[in-house]
Amino acid sequence: MAKDLKFSSLLDIYGGVLTDKQREMLDLYYNEDLSLSEIAANDGISRQGVRDSIKRGEETLLDLDGKIGVGALIKKYESLLSEVSAACDEIISDCRSYTTTKSVIEKLERIKSGIEAGRG
Repeated sequence: MAKDLKFSSLLDIYGGVLTDKQREMLDLYYNEDLSLSEIAANDGISRQGVRDSIKRGEETLLDLDGKIGVGALIKKYESLLSEVSAACDEIISDCRSYTTTKSVIEKLERIKSGIEAGRG
């Protein structure tokens, strides 16, 4: 089973709706990077039991995120923050090289329009 690390983020967001056991197993698997065998040995259950519990937890997280969409919203804002950071770097570079005020204003307007577009 290949690890899809988006589940680590989804666990942070929606983990409270999982059973204690599912949340624990998903945390051990994704955040602590334990193998199915290691989790099974620690909990005294079969590897298949761990896998089934993780799969059920993943399905619950995906279903909930599909309905609520917080994961997509976080990705959108992370992307927007990355764009703002890059634009700030450009402005800092422009200011260090004493470029025209017009160049700085254009970049600030681009940042502002990106923020306003991100709110929609």
